[in-house]
Amino acid sequence: MKSNPIYQLSEKLTYILLSIMMVSALAGCEHNNVYNPDNGKDEEKPNTFDFATTSAIRLNVKYDVPKGYEILFDVYLENPFTTDADGQIVKRTDLEPAIRRITDGNGAYSGKEIIEAAHGNEVYIYTAYTGVPALFKTSFNGDAITADISWDTANAAAETRSAKGAKAAPASYHTLGDWNAKGKPNYLEKERINIPADVLKTISNTLQEGGDCPEEFRQSVDFELNDPQGRKAEVSVRMIGGTSGAASMFGYYCYKIGASQEEIAQAPKCIVFPNTLMSNYNGKKASGLKSGESVKLHYINDKGEDEGTAFPNGIKIGWFLLNDKFYSGNGEAFYSTTALNSDLRTHTAAFRIDDFIVLSFEDWTDQDYNDIQFNVWSNPIEAIISPEIPDINPDHGGSDDNGGVKYSKDYKGIVAFEDNWPAKGDYDLNDVIVKYSSRLNFNSKNEVLSTEDTYELLWSGASFKNGYAYQLNTERANVATQVTEAATTFTGQGLDADLSQATVNVLLSAINVTDNNTRTGTYKIKNSFTTPVPHATFGIPPYNPFIITHDNLEEQRTEIHLVNYAPTEKADKKRFHTGNDLSNPPGSYYVANGNYPFAIHLINVESFKTPENKAIDQSFPNFMNWVNSNGADHKDWYK
Repeated sequence: MKSNPIYQLSEKLTYILLSIMMVSALAGCEHNNVYNPDNGKDEEKPNTFDFATTSAIRLNVKYDVPKGYEILFDVYLENPFTTDADGQIVKRTDLEPAIRRITDGNGAYSGKEIIEAAHGNEVYIYTAYTGVPALFKTSFNGDAITADISWDTANAAAETRSAKGAKAAPASYHTLGDWNAKGKPNYLEKERINIPADVLKTISNTLQEGGDCPEEFRQSVDFELNDPQGRKAEVSVRMIGGTSGAASMFGYYCYKIGASQEEIAQAPKCIVFPNTLMSNYNGKKASGLKSGESVKLHYINDKGEDEGTAFPNGIKIGWFLLNDKFYSGNGEAFYSTTALNSDLRTHTAAFRIDDFIVLSFEDWTDQDYNDIQFNVWSNPIEAIISPEIPDINPDHGGSDDNGGVKYSKDYKGIVAFEDNWPAKGDYDLNDVIVKYSSRLNFNSKNEVLSTEDTYELLWSGASFKNGYAYQLNTERANVATQVTEAATTFTGQGLDADLSQATVNVLLSAINVTDNNTRTGTYKIKNSFTTPVPHATFGIPPYNPFIITHDNLEEQRTEIHLVNYAPTEKADKKRFHTGNDLSNPPGSYYVANGNYPFAIHLINVESFKTPENKAIDQSFPNFMNWVNSNGADHKDWYK
């Protein structure tokens, strides 16, 4: 029997319709679940996502400081402190600050900053400068960080009026009164003084965090009381500040001039500040003490009797620190009388700034001696006899040391390029891969004085001879460039003599440098600026990086930059809006017909590798989620 031709036709139409539906369904699945960089190509819509792994934020910081005191501070996006094997809270060495800046003379800083997009909500603001809270924890407010830092705001969580649960003094130790649960004494002097800015500057510059305290300041600083007129004296101790994460107990002891070591060791010990912690660290609450608050001491004689605030002549006062004792730490004792220390090391430093005597303790094993600082004075002032304490001229400001460099900030990351622009190419983004590490040197106005750039060519996955260069946001006339190390050299290396904007040619042919990817090549370059450049104008590394195809440094060359980074004057502008490129200069550059970049910057990474001829979305599965969310999700896809 022959089939009905109409039925046959109906069957065929049904099959075709079903096939179309299946293809459509599969296409829909592909659109929803598989990254396709060519999406939107037919409509010729340029990508609007900038593929940036950085974010622009606003930073507003205000310290409560005496006029003229500039504060160098760091901003971390995770806790910069940890606990070591000894139970000490120490600053991490594996973490670089996201931002480093210095305030003006009113303690204020406000500016635009560029940070890694993949960050949490927590913010830690740290400074090693004395007289202000060392660590302040806050959080993002949208795309801004705002921090009003004073002793009250920093220690708000630590303050309490209740003495319930207060840590008692160790057995046999004397006290001058009671304190609250956080270790803030209730016997503080009523008047709190503001320590002058030049004194705080001098202390911060003399005892630098992580540095070596000068040997002339390291000494046994037991203060002798011998007024020339034979008068009794009152002695007070004023808190200055410190950076230690140890909640130590600080106190003193009295002994007669000429006492033996045994007699000194047996001298009664009295607690002054039960908790020296000045900021909240890793769950340990600060006492709530403020810089400038003071305590008047009592004379405790060798029998342990309290004779009041009048100290007789012929007496020496020694000092001690019980490491982290307030929160049940190890409690190891360190004394200003060096012979009493179990490690036989001097743990105190002292110097004068005019008549202002600074006593500073090293509370563990490093060499900076800035863990906690006090001011000691007497009434009458002549009663303290300490001729061995060196004098330091106060720092009234003036020019910065080291050629104007006030501070430096390091940056690192990787830039990767596709060299077939304006065509999409194989989209593996490995035709040129360069790792950078850069140090920017700043003055006290947060202006860039110089850069120290290191570029390491990691990979060349191309057949073209591609060069690498970068452009700085300042004029060529303002820059002096030195190539201090180079894996390869060529005519035109260094500062480009033809371009008005400072442009540095690093390498000419990546494929020749790597020798079929059997080696890498390192280049070190220093740029110095005649006129310092404001940091907001200058930006951050890798600046404006780009590759030049076909080892061509001349006019009408092909340059490939990051999305929306402008080409140099030598670039062939006729290539824009051809192939897969939909750039519309000067409004947009290096944007694709389809959602993909021709170059990408990966901040804060050490390595990056994609297989040859394998699209980046296949090598990094979360790349598509990042792109499709316009950078909102999977911000760390490359790590």
